[in-house]
Amino acid sequence: MDIKAIIGGALGLLIAAIILTTYTWQIDVVENYTTNVPYKYEQQLVRTQQVSEFPWFWNKVTQVQYLVKNLDTKDGTYTLNFRFDNGTNSSTKTTKVKILAGEEKAITMNSPLHGVSTVSLNIVPPNTLDTQQRTVKKTVNAWNYVPGLKFLLGK
Repeated sequence: MDIKAIIGGALGLLIAAIILTTYTWQIDVVENYTTNVPYKYEQQLVRTQQVSEFPWFWNKVTQVQYLVKNLDTKDGTYTLNFRFDNGTNSSTKTTKVKILAGEEKAITMNSPLHGVSTVSLNIVPPNTLDTQQRTVKKTVNAWNYVPGLKFLLGK
């Protein structure tokens, strides 16, 4: 073997490696990603009224009724937070309701507070995973395109 040929070959490979490593550019890559999207719903107050609290019929509490409609194409379990405020105290009662796709349910809740209460409803809908795409820029170099040499980069 000729030592000059070995040194020349090694030097050539070194120069080629430096050129392939230092020449970089950016490409656009399409990536998939998922996001949590809440179900669509409608809520509508039906009525509020004073009712007797069982078994103490002399105690009156506020009873509220809401209609909740699942506008999504999938069944889901909704968390309903009823907040009652009688001017002195406030309290929240929570319930979970399974509503089929397109179904409307009437939910009735009695206040835990005596007397007349104002009521508000906060609904926490279920989430569904939505797959979307985005384009991102990635920096590559010539090594990414030299067939059979990717093992040198550990990829």
